[in-house]
Amino acid sequence: MLPLDGALDQFYREHRQQLFTCALAVTRCADRAEDAIQEAFYRLFRLGVQPQNLKAYVFRAVRNAAIDQLQRNPIPGDAIPEFIFDPRPGPCEAAADREFQQRATTALMGLSEDQSETILQHLYGNLTFREIAEIREAPLGTITSWYQRGLEKLRVELEE
Repeated sequence: MLPLDGALDQFYREHRQQLFTCALAVTRCADRAEDAIQEAFYRLFRLGVQPQNLKAYVFRAVRNAAIDQLQRNPIPGDAIPEFIFDPRPGPCEAAADREFQQRATTALMGLSEDQSETILQHLYGNLTFREIAEIREAPLGTITSWYQRGLEKLRVELEE
């Protein structure tokens, strides 16, 4: 068994994109997401305890740090996050992509926080529903319900 600092280092290398996505789903800001990850790992290194389920423990710590970031410095209500899509479309598709991105982002941000966070963690963070349930400390059925209801609301909104 690796000591905790070695286990955390290896865990970070293997899951950094998922951790970033998890934090980004909460903070909706790349800089804040990076700060939340750094803060979480700092706390974990200082704690020095090897948890039974390292993945759930680290993701929960990152999510909690992201929530702390948000509480210390709330997002302005009129800010439209641009973190979901790659901002570099080809010139031919730029106008159509931009319109769709705007509509999809607005629709996604119109969902409940639970629904949008679950969708982002699953689709962009590549987390399973079971992992999201462990991280969020919520029942698996609740997570799948948030996901399904959120996707249905997105579908209806984007079909209009």
